[in-house]
Amino acid sequence: MLRRLDQDLWAAEDTLKLPGVRFPVRSPILRLADGGLLLFSPLPSVEQVADEIRALGEVRAIVAPNLMHHLGLAPAARAFPGARLYGRPGLHGKRPDVAFSGALHDAPDPLWSAEVDQVAVGGMPKLDEVVFFHRPSRTLFLWDVCFHITQSAHFPTRLLMRLNGAYGRFGPTRVARSMMRDRAAVGAAVERMLAWAPERIVVAHGDVIERGGQAALQRAFEGIR
Repeated sequence: MLRRLDQDLWAAEDTLKLPGVRFPVRSPILRLADGGLLLFSPLPSVEQVADEIRALGEVRAIVAPNLMHHLGLAPAARAFPGARLYGRPGLHGKRPDVAFSGALHDAPDPLWSAEVDQVAVGGMPKLDEVVFFHRPSRTLFLWDVCFHITQSAHFPTRLLMRLNGAYGRFGPTRVARSMMRDRAAVGAAVERMLAWAPERIVVAHGDVIERGGQAALQRAFEGIR
């Protein structure tokens, strides 16, 4: 099932089951002004909701926003064969089975630049994440640089996220912080995000922040910027 977040914004949601833990995982779907769709970080189960996505419009681009969120690329390419695939340059060698059409950098692709901004979060080479901002809805999209898991019925997940410093709060996990090799570069990307003044923050893992996104982001990165 798809969940509608705004007039032209939806999310496919599922549970990512890893050894001992269960994470909520989300794939946003954004409809541009021309009716085309951007499918971000497709879920491995994307084919199960492909018909619902097609009912929203034509998928023009499939976006893998970091080096971790790529498991759904092959299923998404099968489901939407006319879409262009985008990923960070390091992902192209990691997934030779997928035919990429373009690479993600700081500058948005012309396909979505009229409505969407983006910035690469430098200083975290193992993650190499690009975050996006949809100007019309003032929505910021984050992937693994921040989690927002406020509840879980699965005890091992609650325990792990508490140990990871990220249960019941929005912000970088301890694992994400350990990946920050250049905090000044991370801080520069955060400053870009704050300048966008996001209202809503959609994370890949956890609850959506519907209001006060800019303030929540500032609190989350205190001591890092």
